[in-house]
Amino acid sequence: MKTYIIGPCAMESRSLYLREANILLEILEGKNWYYKASFDKANRTSLNGGRGLGIKEGVQLFKEVKEKHPSIKLTTDIHECWQVEQLAPYIDCIQIPAFLCRQTDLLVECAKTFPIVNVKKGQWLGPDNACKSVDKIKNTSPNCEAWLTERGSNFGYNEMTVNFRHVPQFKESYDKVIFDVTHSTQCSDGFSAGGGDRVLAEKYFFAAPIFNYDGVFAEVHPNPPSAVSDGNSQIYLDRLKGMLRIHDSIQDSITGSPPVSNTLSLSDDQKDKKL
Repeated sequence: MKTYIIGPCAMESRSLYLREANILLEILEGKNWYYKASFDKANRTSLNGGRGLGIKEGVQLFKEVKEKHPSIKLTTDIHECWQVEQLAPYIDCIQIPAFLCRQTDLLVECAKTFPIVNVKKGQWLGPDNACKSVDKIKNTSPNCEAWLTERGSNFGYNEMTVNFRHVPQFKESYDKVIFDVTHSTQCSDGFSAGGGDRVLAEKYFFAAPIFNYDGVFAEVHPNPPSAVSDGNSQIYLDRLKGMLRIHDSIQDSITGSPPVSNTLSLSDDQKDKKL
C-alpha cells in the first residue's frame, strides 16, 4: 500500500492543526497516511522567518490530536537529540530534516526510539552518499524502518531538480522511498531560498506512481499564500481529494501494465523492415 505524508508545512496555530486533521481524516480514509506538521521550522533562511509554535505547545497538540483521533499517525521533524524523549510518546514516524540528514547522533538516537526514521535527502547529496545514512539507522536498530524522502537536488543553479533515474538505487537501500513533491519545486533568487511552484508540485504528485515511489509527501494548506512558511509550494487543501483520484487512477493503470524491459524489442513489422 502506498504511503502518504500530508499536512501543513508548519504548526501555525492550534485551530489550523486540529481543523486540518479532521479534514484529512475524511479525505484519506482507508489510506496509509501520516499527518505532518513542523512544530519548529528551525532552519529558515531568514532570522525573521515564521517557525511554528515550538516544542512545548507542539507536544501538547500532538497529545490532543492523538486523544481525539486514536488511529491517526503523526510525523514531524526533529532537530536536536534532547527532543527525542518528548516526541516519542506521540510520533509514529520521525523526520530527519535535509540539512541534518548525516547528523550521526541524531540518526542514532531516533533509530533507538522511533519505529520509523524518515530521512529527507540533502539537496547536495548524490545517490551513493544518500544511501550511506541507512547504515547508521540499521546498525543501531535493525527493526527500525529507514525511509528516504527525495526533495530535489541543486546542481549549481537556483532551482531544485529531480533525477528520477535514481529511485531504483534508493529502493535497494531504504525500506521506502517517498517523493516530496512540494519542496522539490523550490528555487532561490540568489539570496533567499524557499520559492516554489504549486502547479509543478501537483504534476509531481501525479508523477510519483509513474516512477515507482513508495509514497508521496505533500504539504497542503487551506490558504497557502497566508502560510508562515513555504507558501509558494504548498498545495491548496481543497484540491487534494481530486488529486488523489487522479493519482490513484494512474497507479491502477501502472499496476495493471506489464513490466517494462530495458531492452527494446521490435515488432514483426519492424523486423521485416529492418531485414
